[in-house]
Amino acid sequence: MNTTPMPRPLPNSYWATPLLLASEYPGAREEATAVHRLDALLAAGIRDFYDLTEADEPLQPYEALLRERAAHLGVSAESVRFRRFPIPDVSVPTPKRLAEVLAALADSAAAGRRAVVHCWGGIGRTGTVVGCHLRHQHGLSGDEALARIAEEWKGVEKSQRVLRSPETDEQADFVRSYQPVGA
Repeated sequence: MNTTPMPRPLPNSYWATPLLLASEYPGAREEATAVHRLDALLAAGIRDFYDLTEADEPLQPYEALLRERAAHLGVSAESVRFRRFPIPDVSVPTPKRLAEVLAALADSAAAGRRAVVHCWGGIGRTGTVVGCHLRHQHGLSGDEALARIAEEWKGVEKSQRVLRSPETDEQADFVRSYQPVGA
């Protein structure tokens, strides 16, 4: 996988693979904060944005601002993709939802496109999906995937407050028990 550490575009993010960034929600109540985050992600070459939050979570939507920032930075609107794959907070995805998000991540990787996957905090749902992606696309065992996330998590700013990702035992067990199909 990644042999040369890449800079983290945001303090609460980590590179799961050279093409996949795990992050907290890049939108923000204050537009200046959201602009800073989105600009940093776009500058890091992120073009595919995969949102694991549900539409009714109390978050400021960022898709329209993402398109504005891309245009401002000279990134064509057609080259930036945003998709939502909602998973309930502090939960695990359904098999169908997991298959959808893993297929999208695989498509991004196959095309050589950098992607970001995020939930609200970038901890539970994000860690669960990243762990399953590492199993599905990179052939890691569940424990290997969780160890990789744990190692990267150490460099995340909020790791001093939140000691692990995925967040819950259920999420970690989900990664361990996930059986990649057709990888």
